[in-house]
Amino acid sequence: MSITPNPISLSRRAFTGGMAALLLARPTLAATPIDEQGFVSIGGIEQWIAIQGSDLRNPVILFLHGGPGEAQSPFLQDFQPWLKDFTVVNWDQRGAGKTYEKNGAATPALTLDRLVEDAVALSEYVISKLGKKKLILVGQSAGSLLGLLVAKRRPDLFYAYAGTAQLVKFAAIAEWQEKQTHTKPSHDAAEFKLLHAWGLESPPDRPYIQRQREFMASPAGAAWLAGYEFESGKVGRDMAAFDAATAVPELSVPYFLIQGREDRLTPLELAKAYFDKLRSNGKAFVAMDGGHFTCFTHAGEFAATLRRLTNPLIEPA
Repeated sequence: MSITPNPISLSRRAFTGGMAALLLARPTLAATPIDEQGFVSIGGIEQWIAIQGSDLRNPVILFLHGGPGEAQSPFLQDFQPWLKDFTVVNWDQRGAGKTYEKNGAATPALTLDRLVEDAVALSEYVISKLGKKKLILVGQSAGSLLGLLVAKRRPDLFYAYAGTAQLVKFAAIAEWQEKQTHTKPSHDAAEFKLLHAWGLESPPDRPYIQRQREFMASPAGAAWLAGYEFESGKVGRDMAAFDAATAVPELSVPYFLIQGREDRLTPLELAKAYFDKLRSNGKAFVAMDGGHFTCFTHAGEFAATLRRLTNPLIEPA
């Protein structure tokens, strides 16, 4: 991966009047886009990342995908509306996506704590590579759980943490879904499957889910799905036992919660209750149209909201 220094361009405007003409030259920095994808060494193995943006001077987001195992490498187009205001770093986590394809089932030390350490190491790499002081951390769904732990461990690396489809506690989610669907609790695999299927049917999420299903039915989707199952099989139990209220009761960075109103998988009601209790160095809550995948289905509005919230925090490079 390489980055080209920003070129300098000169714009000239000629002003004429009477017998004289005045030529002024005003230097301006031209935007330097970036679109790099490849493998970097993180935590002792090769892991896949993408760095994309329209202007390297923009603030940088590290995006933590959901699942666990729901790597975003096949869906980078969903971030296009973000790239005007941000440089976005996508990462296929240890055991998922292209990182899984590279390392396979021999992927070592796949634990929730190892994912936190990987995210920290990647953050340090990106800060150094792009010459930034700090990053903006964004986590979606299972990535929002990971994001809380990363922001708690190394707050010095981030201007803020933004959670969307914020995962708080699986047991509380199941109880909420049971009430919404009038399901008699059995707490077995059949009930979980039924509730999850209902959660995926939130109307604003259906177009995204359909695209994902079509991809999974393709040859490339088979490899992606293998990684999804591998990572979720390794860290799913730890995530299922996670309780944000006890694990992360406070953060030393600002916390922004941007949540879809029709989210059936990580309901707004539970996320907002956690937000209200969390002690942090500043925080803001925004409810948006959309569901669990509102950061993709309403990407333009999501990016604009995130830019508005983070602008006051960004230090000049």
